[in-house]
Amino acid sequence: MKRSSRPTLGVLAALAAAAACALLLLAAAPPADAAPSWLGSLASLPSQWALRSRPTRADYSGQQLLRLTAAKREDVPRLHQLLLDLNADVWAVADGRIDVRAARPDLAEVAGRHVPLASAETLVRDIEADMLAPEAASRRAVRATVATATTPVRDLVSDPKTWFSEYHPFDEIVEWYTILAQRHPERVELVPNIGTTHEGRTLMALKITNRNSSVPLDRKKQIYVQGGIHAREWISHATTQYLTYHLVTSSAPRITALLDAAEWIIVPVVNPDGYAYTWESDRLWRKNRRSNGGGAYGVDLNRNYPANWGHGGSSKFPYSDTYMGPSEASEPEVQALTKFFLSHPRTVAGLDLHSYSQLILRPLGWERKDYAYEKEHKAVCDAMAKIIKKVHGKSYTSQKSIDLYATTGGASDYFALQQFPITPATAEGAPAKAKYVRPYGITIELRPTAEWWGPGFVLDKKEIIPTGEEILPAVLHYAENAVKNTLFE
Repeated sequence: MKRSSRPTLGVLAALAAAAACALLLLAAAPPADAAPSWLGSLASLPSQWALRSRPTRADYSGQQLLRLTAAKREDVPRLHQLLLDLNADVWAVADGRIDVRAARPDLAEVAGRHVPLASAETLVRDIEADMLAPEAASRRAVRATVATATTPVRDLVSDPKTWFSEYHPFDEIVEWYTILAQRHPERVELVPNIGTTHEGRTLMALKITNRNSSVPLDRKKQIYVQGGIHAREWISHATTQYLTYHLVTSSAPRITALLDAAEWIIVPVVNPDGYAYTWESDRLWRKNRRSNGGGAYGVDLNRNYPANWGHGGSSKFPYSDTYMGPSEASEPEVQALTKFFLSHPRTVAGLDLHSYSQLILRPLGWERKDYAYEKEHKAVCDAMAKIIKKVHGKSYTSQKSIDLYATTGGASDYFALQQFPITPATAEGAPAKAKYVRPYGITIELRPTAEWWGPGFVLDKKEIIPTGEEILPAVLHYAENAVKNTLFE
């Protein structure tokens, strides 16, 4: 990332203090081959500064996207953790390989000293020149010439082909959802504010069901969906919009039947501050925008949930892209989201949309032992992968989250761990001694595949509609399964 040309005194003081601390610790440090995490993090600190004034745009010139392949497959978790300790930005993990943004030119050399590598391949030679600059130029050109720049959002609500031909900034997205809800009161209740972010933006939600069905609202099971927890994953925002649009406007019998039987709870932009920042300053920003002090910003909201928080698979280093935060559920976004989730006790399934790698991940993120409801989760996730493949031929892998890499404090694990007392709405099919409903909880990592050669987070806008087309039927199946085969304990 580009550094500020004139760091603040606070930043300089923090760096000086850290450097002094490092000198004091070096004498007692373990051998180099032990790869102490504090030393790796400190070594990459200058290239990972998160402090930038609003007008300054991050510049990734000279930074590369590398593919590191471990010599032994069993060393991949160790390599992944080492890269996190080195404060590197991991993009994808698959088949013994890790794709990582190299902010330091010696990253592969340093990693190879501690974890033997079979190969280190350069996928993108210059992230700024080869990925970000062309995308930004294309976006500016499109918004200067096509209907999205001249047509009011209120008209684009009824023109999905044009709306889904481009990604949209935060304010436009809020307006689009608001108008969509206003035009379809028979299906949508807009909840304009379920919480407030660090920078004062509001988290919105929608509740979608057939309000004229014969089933009373309080007798309907609930399906919870959220998108955009990681700011740079723009396709997750767009896919959430696509799902919502079709739930709200479609007259397809399958959708109307599901809306008769269930209520959908949608939180479309989980990380508003981070998403706005990707448009204003840093296209590859991941976290929220908490000020951590010392020039560091952001907490990874998907490491901050009260789900085995702080027990590996995240970072304690405030500059890291996987920084777990100062405490469990420390972030106002996570506090609002967990409170909102728990306020819907008829919830039978939760879904968190991400990118990228084309994966369907099931709980838990920290334990190799089968989760209590592994059989049920595997069955529905495997079925979803088959459904997706039938649409455009894309292969999504159904797997345990831990088989990708270890995580704690994640949203979908939080969903799966909740217990809701059985109510008249959720009682059908419950065993005699059952007392609680356990929601299904999964994450979908959207296009592109990790097999791809390059810029996964900077997915071409032409992929928005095909991605939505393949995910919609899979998510409908997920919801139908949860309504029919609710988990009890």
